[in-house]
Amino acid sequence: MRAYLFRNVPSKIKRVKTLQTYSGLHADDKGAVIALGNFDGLHRGHQAVISQAQAIAEDLDAPLGIGVFRPHPYRYFKPDAAPFRLMSARLRALVMAELDVDYLYEIPFDETLRDMDDVQFVEEVLHAGLGIRHVVVGADYGFGKNRCGNVESLTRLCAERGIGVTAIAPVGLHKLYGKYGSTEIRKALQDGDVFHAQHMLSRPWQVDGIVQQGQQRGRTINFPTANLDFGDLVRPKFGVYVVEVRLEGETDWRPGVANTGSRPTVDGDEARLEVHLLDFNRDLYGQLIDVRFRSFIRAEKKFENFDALKTQIMRDADGARAILATVN
Repeated sequence: MRAYLFRNVPSKIKRVKTLQTYSGLHADDKGAVIALGNFDGLHRGHQAVISQAQAIAEDLDAPLGIGVFRPHPYRYFKPDAAPFRLMSARLRALVMAELDVDYLYEIPFDETLRDMDDVQFVEEVLHAGLGIRHVVVGADYGFGKNRCGNVESLTRLCAERGIGVTAIAPVGLHKLYGKYGSTEIRKALQDGDVFHAQHMLSRPWQVDGIVQQGQQRGRTINFPTANLDFGDLVRPKFGVYVVEVRLEGETDWRPGVANTGSRPTVDGDEARLEVHLLDFNRDLYGQLIDVRFRSFIRAEKKFENFDALKTQIMRDADGARAILATVN
């Protein structure tokens, strides 16, 4: 099984063709071997599934596809749930390109799909719709209305239609640490354990987005920040982190320190990400940037005044430099 090491940014990014329906596809967009699941995070467990799908695709001389549901079923059934995603759609596409994926099938999760039983799903989506040749899933995969389908029924129903099925057992570091899973990664981030999250993901956890106009309070203490909204991404533990930042159009990562939280010193009430790039002084408003988390420094804290805050930020910046010198 292939192990994947992710480069900072590929020199030439492969284009992944995204299809947002499973009906009426052109014949050229059918006949793939697909890995099927939610694939939020594209962590090591997901990579094992995709690696197996790729090996089968190569044997069959077929394209490699990934099937996901849009929106995420959890968001569909719980629209008011707290943000939980591990990656943006943009980052997902970049990582899929790294994995040599040819097709991304975004299967609409709506009332029609919600009400399909396992037979209907295999017939209408996998067979008649996507026209797949083989499907790879996790061994605990469940599908269909009220999760009426499982690997056993998937194997039987697909065999009747000439579709192969492979189920992959959960992947983990050790039985004491459990499997690599999206839930486990969210828990690590909420605990501030970005090292363990990075191990499970096989790369640092990353937030990307357009730099927003803030209140510019950081400029008053000579620590300007680039502000990003988390959107539907999971909120990590509030506090200060060592980060690296990649600016739009660049390939190198710049050192930085970031604050996540509600900014209690200025009576903030909305969770956001504020990034200060070390030894950098340029306006980034409106630019797309990537921020990857390298280490947790300290928990969020309310300071008595801006002078105390400035002193602490200077210490955080020095700590960030020292940490980055050891991890790079």
